[in-house]
Amino acid sequence: MGCATDHDLAGACLYCLDRRWLAARRGRAQHKCLCGSDTGPAKEFRMRSLLLIAVCASALVSGMAEAATCAVTQGAEGSLLSTTGDDPVYIEADTLIENREAGGYLARGNVVARQNGRTVEADELEYRPGTNRVIARGNVAIFSDNAPPQFADEIELDDALGEGLAVGFSTLLENNGRAASAFAVRRADGSLELTNAYYTACRIDEDGDQPTWRLRAARVVRDTDTDMMYYRDVRLEVLGVPVAYSPVFAHADPSSGRRSGLLFPEFGVSSRLGALYGQPYYWAISPHQDMTITPRLMANVNPLIELEYRRRFWSGDLEFETSYTHERDIDSDGELLNDAHHRWHIFGGGEFDVTENWVWGFGVQLASDDFHLRTYDISEIYEDYPGIIEPGPRRLMNQLYAQGRTDNYYAEVIASGVQSLRNESQLPVMAPLGELRLTTAAGERFGRLRTVASTAVLTRNDGVDYQRASASLDWQAQFIAPGGLVFEPFAAGRTDYYNFSDVSGALPGDPVTEDSFGRILGYAGAELSWPLINTTGPTDTILEPMLQALIASDNSESARIINEDSQTAELDETLLFEHNRATGYDIWEEGVRLTYGLRSTTLWGDGNQLRGFIGQSRRLDGDPVFAANSGLFEDDSDIIIAGEIDLGSFSITARTRVDAQDGTLNRIDLGASYRSDRFSGRIRYFSFDDSLGRAGPSEEVQLLSQTRLTDHWNFVYNVQRDIDKGINRRQSIGLRYQDFCTDFEILYQRENLNVGNLGPSESIQVRVTLFTLGGIGSE
Repeated sequence: MGCATDHDLAGACLYCLDRRWLAARRGRAQHKCLCGSDTGPAKEFRMRSLLLIAVCASALVSGMAEAATCAVTQGAEGSLLSTTGDDPVYIEADTLIENREAGGYLARGNVVARQNGRTVEADELEYRPGTNRVIARGNVAIFSDNAPPQFADEIELDDALGEGLAVGFSTLLENNGRAASAFAVRRADGSLELTNAYYTACRIDEDGDQPTWRLRAARVVRDTDTDMMYYRDVRLEVLGVPVAYSPVFAHADPSSGRRSGLLFPEFGVSSRLGALYGQPYYWAISPHQDMTITPRLMANVNPLIELEYRRRFWSGDLEFETSYTHERDIDSDGELLNDAHHRWHIFGGGEFDVTENWVWGFGVQLASDDFHLRTYDISEIYEDYPGIIEPGPRRLMNQLYAQGRTDNYYAEVIASGVQSLRNESQLPVMAPLGELRLTTAAGERFGRLRTVASTAVLTRNDGVDYQRASASLDWQAQFIAPGGLVFEPFAAGRTDYYNFSDVSGALPGDPVTEDSFGRILGYAGAELSWPLINTTGPTDTILEPMLQALIASDNSESARIINEDSQTAELDETLLFEHNRATGYDIWEEGVRLTYGLRSTTLWGDGNQLRGFIGQSRRLDGDPVFAANSGLFEDDSDIIIAGEIDLGSFSITARTRVDAQDGTLNRIDLGASYRSDRFSGRIRYFSFDDSLGRAGPSEEVQLLSQTRLTDHWNFVYNVQRDIDKGINRRQSIGLRYQDFCTDFEILYQRENLNVGNLGPSESIQVRVTLFTLGGIGSE
């Protein structure tokens, strides 16, 4: 090999490279090499800058007859970092020692070796081509394109940097997992076998503190074929103290996807059910569906099995949960009543895209009896329930629906039925319910025109059947006069057709009749508002007085209407200025009315704001159509007063309804929240006048709070108190620990709801979640 020496170079580079491959790779022969040779047994090259070395694997395998020392000219380094065919090892170091007699190389100082997408960094690296081994010592780090980094005090690898042995080994895994061992064997496929090892998802502090938890084992195997981690003679340590032992243990590799297998158990204790134990099994059926099966054992009742199923489709997804047992009724003290019977529930639903603007879906809520859910502490509120109609308290909703929307229209069709957990026997099947809304913008001068078509069919096994079809047209525009006065005229017309069947007569013994009729309704009016703004001084203030005048047609058929869809109306600042204040179609507010109010907003500082509202409505003509507890029954409605102050970490909201006749506070709703580094909490107080006949407690306070005791420990206290009866309906108190890798919570709960035979109940729930491993404790 012909070479030349240039002693002016800052250092030297030892490499063996197929120049033909390099020229083909670069597309041109621009690489020049200045070389020299040495006849001594070993030669050391020191560089002021980084040394780059490339060693061809083909030359290493066949043996090198001689070594060449070269300096790579500018532009060569980028080409040397990629290979095809033969796989060279590229080494960067501060110092290189070549041992010609032993046939090896020793690189020292900031050593970096690269091959096949793998990189090894170390303080010192020894390469032995005769045995195809690479030995790295001191602060060794291995990086791969498709694998987490690995570290060691010393490691010995093959020349492909794939297989090897390590001392003082540690590695970072996906999802913050960490593993370490005194001795490790690394396979070419990426699998690891660790001796005297531990695994944790906790951060390891530099001051040497013990991690919150770790699994310590005599042997750990990370199997890349099964994506599992297997342990022998494993114990769980908490802050360095062993708390559990098992001869064998396994869990999914943190880098793997969903895996079938046992999940951590769930446990607790309840005054009604006794000691509780649940053992979930997770079944990864396919990449797009899974199921969790959980048998539950309880001391006072027969076992219960629960299933949760999920599946995703290209157009949507569905979810189901269900439970089953065969058991007698039970009271709050754990006493069994009546005969055993099948007890179950099923909740679920799904929603699917039909087109870009249309979806269809369904929701299912069914239970075997009124008390199954509360008996087994299953929530009556299904968090993932899809649908258009939301379930009400102690009512289970079943519905099939289709829904479409664009900027100009909205449409829905629903078939729905309700299972009541109360003492209600005349709830209808609602099928179909339909509505179509078309909106047309007629420009700034002509406003907005909206057309609505609606239909409802309600069928009962015992009671009145109801059919209604409606069509309406409403118009609204906005004009702004000089000085900022806002004028908004509006008008609407509607026609309804009703058919009632199985209607009982006015007197006992009168025959059941059928009644069909139609009606034409309409209203017109205008709203004036004048937003006034003051931006002088440290605050920005907006005052907006508002006045609305409306006249509506008489409802001559009101005596024949059976009210199905407008049974609830509760006056607040949102409802007060609505043109049609009924919640549905059956009630029509006739006559002439004036509505007036004042809205204010004050802004200052960094996002601080104060908002207020006061308003009232006065009926000048027409009969009352709303219930006495609505705030709209009298000619002069209740006075609505609302306010909110938001200071960022602290906020207060207040709403009240004041009786216009005697000043009685018919409703009070107060809330406050505070958030700081050490404490966060929300409190709400509300009361209703007893004479209004509202269902539920007339005076209640709710508190949710969490106090940060230390960086990781929190104290939790929640209570819902019925002031009217002087009892706590719900109360919970607990401690929670949370850090980077652990979530622990112990919670005492007491409920005093008195539903059927189910009176007060108490429970203690314990939940432990070890990140990447799973959770232990109550659901």
